[in-house]
Amino acid sequence: MHRRTGMGTNFGVGIDIEGVYRFRKLSMDSAFLHRVFTQKEQDYCRAHMSPAPHFAVRFAAKEAVVKALSSLKKTPPNYKDIEVINDENGIPFVRIHKQGFERLRITISLSHSKSQAVALAVITETPSVDS
Repeated sequence: MHRRTGMGTNFGVGIDIEGVYRFRKLSMDSAFLHRVFTQKEQDYCRAHMSPAPHFAVRFAAKEAVVKALSSLKKTPPNYKDIEVINDENGIPFVRIHKQGFERLRITISLSHSKSQAVALAVITETPSVDS
């Protein structure tokens, strides 16, 4: 979903749901985990007794961000460049490690159970000074 507000700000929305079972089946040293998640994300997930829901919800967040970026007609970066980490209060946020995404404000909401993980991403793009 893509909208343009009356003040010239574009926004995109993305949502994704993942089955936790897919991440339980992975070896904790799989090439997939190293290709998709930063070391900081892997360390966070592995610090939990059951890392699979944490990997699943972070993957869902990356998917939601990709969908929101696509709705803004932006080519998304690689998954590993979309980092989902927590602030000092434990609130998850997204950092994109690639140029060209500086004017984006990304808000995410994550939730998971033993079997499902869901993420919602809302991205607002502020217009450039030249617009």
